[in-house]
Amino acid sequence: MPSPVYINSRNPIPVQAERMAALEDRLARIDRQVATGDRLTDPSDDPAGANRAAALARQDARLEADNKAIQRAAGRLASAETAIKSATDALMRARDLALSASNGTISPEGLAATLAEVAVLQTQLLDSANARDESGRYIFAGSRGGAAAYALDANGSAIWQGLDSGSGAEAAGIQGLAPPAAPKLFGDDANGAFAQLQALNAALREPDPTTRQQALSAVLEGLEAASNRLIDGRSAMGANLARLEGEEKRIADARVAIAESLADVRGVDLTAAFVELNALKLSLSAAQGSFARIYEGSLFDRLG
Repeated sequence: MPSPVYINSRNPIPVQAERMAALEDRLARIDRQVATGDRLTDPSDDPAGANRAAALARQDARLEADNKAIQRAAGRLASAETAIKSATDALMRARDLALSASNGTISPEGLAATLAEVAVLQTQLLDSANARDESGRYIFAGSRGGAAAYALDANGSAIWQGLDSGSGAEAAGIQGLAPPAAPKLFGDDANGAFAQLQALNAALREPDPTTRQQALSAVLEGLEAASNRLIDGRSAMGANLARLEGEEKRIADARVAIAESLADVRGVDLTAAFVELNALKLSLSAAQGSFARIYEGSLFDRLG
């Protein structure tokens, strides 16, 4: 019995057409890679590389979020520093006025001018304690930043309205870098900075020279302590700002390293890409020539 003869029934024309289509697809893909500089235009090109690139992108997104938190915290501390400087200036000027009044007899005109300036300093101190950050929240009100840190009662005394401490840069893993709540800077309601300015006002109005001198001496001590408290607080915030700047630099360096890693993963080797492009063009040209010859032969076969 003769052996069977197997005939390939697949038409060579569609086979060659599929081959040309595959070559054209590869050419188009490399063209896109060269144009964009991104080797992973299609994750299927390199699944492992695509996964690595996605992990790096997620890491960079986390660092970016941390950096924004640090920038917000740094901006809040910078605003706090400015406010504390203004408050310190007010207390130092009040100290100068108290010294001047305690060194001799003050005239009625001088007393009126001094009392008017003390009133301005009280407003300056209150405005400093109720300073806001860029988002409009009260810096020294602690976690109750939507309301003023201090409010005046019926007697004109400034009363603390805030709550504990404010939020820092916890999102970036940095704790305790928020401005402190106001009582740590301005003292308590009974003996703090506001109370000292009220005491200065009362001492200046005291008619008895001896009693006034004693009251002014006590006020000078109180103003000195209040000023030192603010100066210490400002120094601490300056140190915190320096720490935030260091952390911001660390994040910037880490993001540069991630960008370099991404470039290694996603980047295109242009020399290799151009070599492959030329090879693909030659292969496509040969395939097109072969297709033309096959198609012409098939056509003549049909015409008989």
